[in-house]
Amino acid sequence: MSISHDGLLLFLGSDRPGGSGGHDLWVTTRATTNDPWGEPVNLGPTVNSSAPYDQTPSISADGSTLYFSSNRPGGIGDSDIYQVSIEPVVDLNTDGIVDAADMCIMVDNWSTDEPLCDIGPMPWGDGIVDVQDLIVLAEHLFEEFPPVEPIE
Repeated sequence: MSISHDGLLLFLGSDRPGGSGGHDLWVTTRATTNDPWGEPVNLGPTVNSSAPYDQTPSISADGSTLYFSSNRPGGIGDSDIYQVSIEPVVDLNTDGIVDAADMCIMVDNWSTDEPLCDIGPMPWGDGIVDVQDLIVLAEHLFEEFPPVEPIE
């Protein structure tokens, strides 16, 4: 597990149902350090793979990068270290591109606290799906999301 500097974001590795492989990386958030943690959200195929282990998350000191280990194919050894920028997950349907389908998912969850769509103004949201989240989604419209590469 790895917790953000402000104590509002917790990354964890787990084999809980709904993952991509064996152990996946998940994130849970809370509004304040006095609040309980929310339901963990899978980081999706941009980070996770079908490999048995995507695990041991660690947040960089500046909070902008997540490091983790994985035994996915294409690595250098049995378990390699990967990195990914901590950015909002805007490919809501995980099809590799941010498009109208993702916008429809956001609209369907408008004015709720759905963590999948609550992506703004911070990557972990602010507790409600609203215009702040739509702005973040619009900033990434038509972007494609390539697979995560190992650190060499």
